[in-house]
Amino acid sequence: MNKYFTLIAIVIIFALLGSCKDDNNNNNGNTNNTTTDTAEFDEQKFFANIDQSKVSQVSAVVEGFASPVEMAAMIKNNHIEFSKDYLVPTSITENYETNLKKALGLGILSADLGYLNIYQKTGQMVDYLVAINTLATDLRVSQFFDFQTLKTLVTNSDNMDSLLFMTVSSFHQIDAYFNQSNRSYLTVLSVVGVWTESLYLLTQVAKENEYKDFTSQIGSQKEILVKLLELVKVYKGHPQFDYLIENLKEIQNAFEPVTITIKEVEGKVEFVDGNYIIYPSEETVVDVPEGTLENIISSTEKARNSIVNIK
Repeated sequence: MNKYFTLIAIVIIFALLGSCKDDNNNNNGNTNNTTTDTAEFDEQKFFANIDQSKVSQVSAVVEGFASPVEMAAMIKNNHIEFSKDYLVPTSITENYETNLKKALGLGILSADLGYLNIYQKTGQMVDYLVAINTLATDLRVSQFFDFQTLKTLVTNSDNMDSLLFMTVSSFHQIDAYFNQSNRSYLTVLSVVGVWTESLYLLTQVAKENEYKDFTSQIGSQKEILVKLLELVKVYKGHPQFDYLIENLKEIQNAFEPVTITIKEVEGKVEFVDGNYIIYPSEETVVDVPEGTLENIISSTEKARNSIVNIK
């Protein structure tokens, strides 16, 4: 249990844990009266034939990348002003008419919520919480997290420890349940939404502010994208997942020139303010060749907009 599981993980994991439970009690996955994305596609049969062992480590992938709150904090720490233009409008929820799209929307809006949280845009944060709650209600999972309590914690930065405690105390149970559940695809979709929107926020800031400090952080996402694509490809053959694979591959192609290596350095220990600080004997070096960042930014923007408006 580490720093990566913050506010956003709470919103998504609590909602989707409930979704998994609700699915198992409603005819193997029909959590509401919406239709499948493709009329002639047997969605229920498709998911029933998926080898769940291949998606049992969703949590490990989530732990591997910085949360939206961390990415947003890095943006703010570079003294970059808040911009609402980066955000997906909450009205987008009206276009998410199926369970799969609603799960994806949970991730996308939660990433934007993380951005709002860092800049303490309380009024807009409530709007995004309401939108997230709407998606959760449509999925019949709103009862699995206390929306009013979450709203109070989110709008009060002094309660961040409480948010973290909720996450840490629940993680082991959630991870175990994911390994047993045959509805991990909802979690995968939300993770795709979170990662894509978070990368979009970071790349847009880099594009408009010319901050080279973001280059390494953006380049480091290459390895995470590889793991994320592995999860999504488990569901290859499903129209919605094929659509996501196509868009994520476009981003992956832009990342191709990036190299990530481990460099040996001299380790050391320092005693500062009564505490020992241990510096590792290796560091990660991310090399992003000239012109690559611009390609990543443009590919991410195109893919993100396509994913947000998924058909």
